[in-house]
This record gives sequence, C-alpha cells and structure tokens, in this order.
Amino acid sequence: MRFRLLEDIKSLVKDLNHGLRTLTFGDNMEGFETTVTITATSQLEIRNELTFEPSRYILFSQIGNGLITKGTDTWSKDNVYLYNNGSVDVTITVYFMK
Repeated sequence: MRFRLLEDIKSLVKDLNHGLRTLTFGDNMEGFETTVTITATSQLEIRNELTFEPSRYILFSQIGNGLITKGTDTWSKDNVYLYNNGSVDVTITVYFMK
C-alpha cells in the first residue's frame, strides 16, 4: 500500500510538471492581446475585450520611435486608451490585464 501511494505521487508530479511547462503567458493571466497603430502625438481608443476594467498593460513589441503611455481618458469596462507621445506613428502589440 505504501509503495502504491509513492507511485501515485510520482505520477502526479510528472503530469503536473508537463502541464506547467507548456503554459503560455496568456494561460497564466486574465487579459487580452491586441496589435494597433497609434499615430504621432495622439490618443487611441481600444475596445476592452474583458468583462472588467483592466488596470495595467504590457507592451510586447513596438515598431517606431515613440513613447506609449496610458491615455488621458479614464479606462472603463468598454474602452481603454493609449497615447503616443512620439513624433512618428507607432505599431505596438500590447497586453491588457487585471
């Protein structure tokens, strides 16, 4: 009986190890990813795909020399806003999360 329990634990650890190694960033975070282009010195309204108001974002990639910040309008359950402080258009991939 004791050896069977040990084998069950080893099997469980093996299964968990495989499952945890294959998780992606999106599997671990409740959020959404989108790719958008923000024109120079302007704010972009992005439709919120979540059921709650996100509180933060991560830029995954950026093409163009700009500084992307949270927009001046208040984020809501419907929309989020990002602002391009640079003098050229910027294409970004961004992830919004809780």
